[in-house]
Amino acid sequence: MNAAKVVRRNVTVFWRAWRFSFFLSVLSPVMFLSAMGLGLGSMVSETDAFGGVDYVDFFATGMLAATCMQAGVFNATYPIMMKMMWQRNYEAMLASPLEVRDIFLGELASIGLMLAQVAVPFAGVMALFGVFDSPMAILAIPVAVLLGLACASVIMAFTATLQTDEAYTWLFRFVVTPLFLLSGTFFPIDELPLWGKVVAQATPLYHGVELVRQLAIYELEASALWHLGYLLVMLGIGTALGMRNLERRLVP
Repeated sequence: MNAAKVVRRNVTVFWRAWRFSFFLSVLSPVMFLSAMGLGLGSMVSETDAFGGVDYVDFFATGMLAATCMQAGVFNATYPIMMKMMWQRNYEAMLASPLEVRDIFLGELASIGLMLAQVAVPFAGVMALFGVFDSPMAILAIPVAVLLGLACASVIMAFTATLQTDEAYTWLFRFVVTPLFLLSGTFFPIDELPLWGKVVAQATPLYHGVELVRQLAIYELEASALWHLGYLLVMLGIGTALGMRNLERRLVP
């Protein structure tokens, strides 16, 4: 598949700085879990509000999903726009046997590899902190990657329609940050008013967080199929729209 050639190109570029990136992937969860999970968590003695688990477990699973969501969104914004508009990488690629479909799927697969590099160390640190108590917790890693890919596909479709990067300021301020804060990452959405619960349950991060938690610290429930289906449908829609928008953008 020609998309693999795009992945190979991106991996070659990434390989030059993988050590620094991997270091940050390990340092980030250590700092988050130490400061918020153990620091703030030591002052939270009530576990009933968090489904009978310690706050550090509740917080860590939410952060795994939220970190992948943020990474997926970011890598679908400036890096894609840079190749599309500023460096004109895609124009050069289209002069080869590659097609727009290959470029989009290759970029999405590359983001998936990057997300795995974020999720695996994060999960490893969580295991060292004693968060996981079930063998099924290993499935939280691909779920977190799926969440990041679903968000990335939609944002890539959005990026393909932009002429400047001005919209990203609004995207991160009014979409990504509220998602991060209000989708159950730090506290159960039961604490929100009714309208807040409705909005939260419509967001991809909520479904990713819930599915990660069911796999890692709670019991798996029938609602897991709904959460998984939401993310898969979002990924499918984002991929279809992304390939269409990028085709319109790159092919006169």
